[in-house]
Amino acid sequence: MNNKMDTKYIRLNTVLKPPEKIAEKIIELSREIGQKEEAEFILDGQNYFPHLTLYSPEYPENRLNDVREKVKILAKKLSPVKMMHTGLRSGQGFIVLDFVLTPTIKKMHETIVKDLNPLREGHYRKKYDAPDYQMKMSEEQKNNITKYGYADAMSLYHPHLSIIRLKDEKVAWEICQNITWPEKEFIMDTLAVYKMGKHGTCTELAAEFKLS
Repeated sequence: MNNKMDTKYIRLNTVLKPPEKIAEKIIELSREIGQKEEAEFILDGQNYFPHLTLYSPEYPENRLNDVREKVKILAKKLSPVKMMHTGLRSGQGFIVLDFVLTPTIKKMHETIVKDLNPLREGHYRKKYDAPDYQMKMSEEQKNNITKYGYADAMSLYHPHLSIIRLKDEKVAWEICQNITWPEKEFIMDTLAVYKMGKHGTCTELAAEFKLS
């Protein structure tokens, strides 16, 4: 592992930002669920932001501006994408919207990973080495952690958008069965970089760029 003791690290998520009207509906749904159940986070557009993850490893903290610059360049090369909703699912307390992995989104993910991965300088999150780390991972996920710093990269990538994470997994599953998401298709045209908090949340906007 390549963790230097004197280096500080920051987890950054390069994402697609949902358009404002879609973001508002996601926030409304998150709040509606969160008012009734105990949640780890509730999306509000101020402390926790709706987003669709493309690549979320840790980087040396001094690489933040390099990540911004790379994403700025990428945004000029990449086009807006049509999102096609396929359903909702729950797991580990999360309730998420799933989308079709179109060739355009797949290529966008792979391009971003290839361009940003060198900025990690071989680093990955220390929690993956902890003996008490609870989450089970496949061999491919473990290999992805080492290679990309992100378990679900490349062939394992699937576009989804988290609405909320509840403390009770069973309750999350039950609620998920009764949600109807009305927006079957919409366009995402903004690439952004967020600083991250717990539970995969995006907590602070570091940069955003319109796709060409």
